[in-house]
Amino acid sequence: MVSKTILTTSRLSLREFDINDASFILELLNSPNWLRFIGDKGVKTIEDATNYLKNGPIQSYLNNGFGLWLVELKGTNTPIGMCGLVNREILDNIDIGFAMLPNYMGLGYGFEIAYATLHYAKSNLKIPKIIAITDTNNIASIKLLTKIGLRFDKTLNLPEGDSVLVFSPPKYNNDLSKIDKLTTSFFSLFSNINGQIPNVKKVKDLFISQGILINNSNESQEIYNLEDFIIPREEILTNGTLVDFNEFEISHTTEVFDTIAHRFSLYQKSGKSNGIPFEPKGMKTIQFVKINQNWKISSVVWSDQT
Repeated sequence: MVSKTILTTSRLSLREFDINDASFILELLNSPNWLRFIGDKGVKTIEDATNYLKNGPIQSYLNNGFGLWLVELKGTNTPIGMCGLVNREILDNIDIGFAMLPNYMGLGYGFEIAYATLHYAKSNLKIPKIIAITDTNNIASIKLLTKIGLRFDKTLNLPEGDSVLVFSPPKYNNDLSKIDKLTTSFFSLFSNINGQIPNVKKVKDLFISQGILINNSNESQEIYNLEDFIIPREEILTNGTLVDFNEFEISHTTEVFDTIAHRFSLYQKSGKSNGIPFEPKGMKTIQFVKINQNWKISSVVWSDQT
């Protein structure tokens, strides 16, 4: 009997386990990372592995319509790991799980199959929310979960006394929208194109009162509080020293956790300084804090390309 294929990617195939996969399960469940981060399941013989398959993945296919599946290399059908979905009593949502044999780690297979499995769960199985749990010390797993789009949510204490990290889909879409608007407002404050007179003092409306700004473009950092930052910029933007100035984001990455957020912002600026045109790019890192449901900037650090 041919096992059911769940999905394929460019390099991998995901299929249902059958009892003929017992020798592979015996190897995987006794591999170093499995024992360290998932735990000893007591699978020490082929009979143990067969029972694990019958009572675990295969039973889950019957009960839930999904489960942990076998990851194979396309072309050779070489088994290299497992990836799939688990319905645990201790969790309110279905979680994604994965594990690879040592020789196939660090090659991108984990991300490739986990990302495809997450998409399959949403698109084909119509599961609205997929989460994940991982050992607090499993850095590789944490990085992979972040890469497929999940974010740290909380720490969960398991009944047996261990603690795991829970990763969930981002829940901060409204916050992201507010941070986007706040950042756009910050960039627009300094524009004086076509004789526009910028109101740089509005920086105070966007920042917390103790906000700081740091120019790290040169060997010596320039560190400003709000007042020290505003005064010289008001002057050069209104006295003809800097004209037709404009600054805007090219791309950005924003991470939010509860009441704090961080943004990496690739930006470009242009204008004329003392009559000389310029158009450099640079990177800003912007930190935000949420106060009384409103987002404020706490600090901005930037480095212009030279």
